Amino acid sequence: MNKLRLNRYKFNLRFTSDSVLPPFAGNTIRGAFGQSLLENFPDIYEKIFKIEGANSHPNPYVISVPYPSQGSYKIGDTLDFTITLFGTACAYEKDILLAVRLMCNGKLSGAKVVGWEQEYDREWSDVGAGSIPQTEALKLDFLTPTEILSGKEPIAELDFSMFIDSLLGRSANIIGHYTEGEFVVPYNLIANKPNIKAEYELKHINFQTSGQPIYSFIGSICYFGNITRYLPYIDLGSQIHIGKKTTRSCGEYSFEI
Repeated sequence: MNKLRLNRYKFNLRFTSDSVLPPFAGNTIRGAFGQSLLENFPDIYEKIFKIEGANSHPNPYVISVPYPSQGSYKIGDTLDFTITLFGTACAYEKDILLAVRLMCNGKLSGAKVVGWEQEYDREWSDVGAGSIPQTEALKLDFLTPTEILSGKEPIAELDFSMFIDSLLGRSANIIGHYTEGEFVVPYNLIANKPNIKAEYELKHINFQTSGQPIYSFIGSICYFGNITRYLPYIDLGSQIHIGKKTTRSCGEYSFEI
């Protein structure tokens, strides 16, 4: 059995002066969050934000910020965003919540966190995957820029096999580093892979953020075929995101069957 604790919080940011944010505001939120962690809780900063070996395994959280941002904000305008913690990072949630409430400086000096709520505290697991009703159609809506590489090249279209490989690889990395268990890929996910057809409605977006290029897409993909056995992991992916730069809000998707 694979399992992962997930703790998601929603925050309400209210602007106290006229402000301008870039379309990809996730990078701004992440920067303010990291600065507040470093100033107020340096030990936690090292454990979840600037972790040793971060090039080989992901951070134990994701940020979700609507894309694109409103751009220009007047006094009294609001922006909602969420932070989801994984596994061992949930142990620091009280300090992390305080760091978020204290993060409005620098590029966010004209704003204030005025409210927050816990959206869920749950333990995801793949128990009962065999009892899911059969389905042969899945729609993914990519809500924020999603960057997935094949080798070192950004992909143009995300076929089902590549989507699942990216999803399982990220899931294994997170569960292996931030829980006491080790991710075990069920045999039926890797044997006899189904023939899945796809229909794409994607828009490709390339831009720079903090000196880093992002080659991404947003939009929807519909997959058709025997996808039932993958649904628990697709559910997990909708909470931990997929691809690169997920702490900047990349790779968020919703799904329906």
